[in-house]
Amino acid sequence: MKTLKTIIPIGILLFSCLFAVGEKKQKTDTTGIDKIEKLMKSRIFYIEVDQAFPTGNSSITIDSKYGQKRIGGEGYVSLATNEGQIFFLDTVATGRLPFFGRAYSVEYGKGGGIEFEKAKIEKESLKVINKRKKHYIEYKFNVRNHNDVFNFHVEVYGNGKCSVNVTSNNRASISYAGKLTPIPDDKKEIYLK
Repeated sequence: MKTLKTIIPIGILLFSCLFAVGEKKQKTDTTGIDKIEKLMKSRIFYIEVDQAFPTGNSSITIDSKYGQKRIGGEGYVSLATNEGQIFFLDTVATGRLPFFGRAYSVEYGKGGGIEFEKAKIEKESLKVINKRKKHYIEYKFNVRNHNDVFNFHVEVYGNGKCSVNVTSNNRASISYAGKLTPIPDDKKEIYLK
């Protein structure tokens, strides 16, 4: 009986400590989400992607004068030397994303990456998702270039990391991983004209 009287208060103390730590962690997660949401609502921000995840292909083989080189193999392509970028300025977006995958209908010689210049943002929605263990911002929008429509689905987490899924009428879908930040000063001059 004596041991039971000592075990119960110790158990209650441990339980209350664990509850307090869990509550503190959740507050810091929502603080990051609040900062990101404020940045996105300012409508002047920037996404830089550094990994691509093409659908239907676990790796890409590139032919060059030095032979064949295999990129990826783990289901993703590193974009260390060819980073993609999307700039958001009020109601327009400018983007250049490398594309690895199948193109169904593109102009001859124009089948490069996903590119759009000062395109009007259409069908835009921004929603904060608060699930039990997952807090993120879901941002959906469409943009057009001269011959295609791109549908974007972006999930941004409290630390600024994001995943970008792109579907279009003329290409296979592709996903990217990157980071959402304010537009860097050196790039503001170029894109705020």
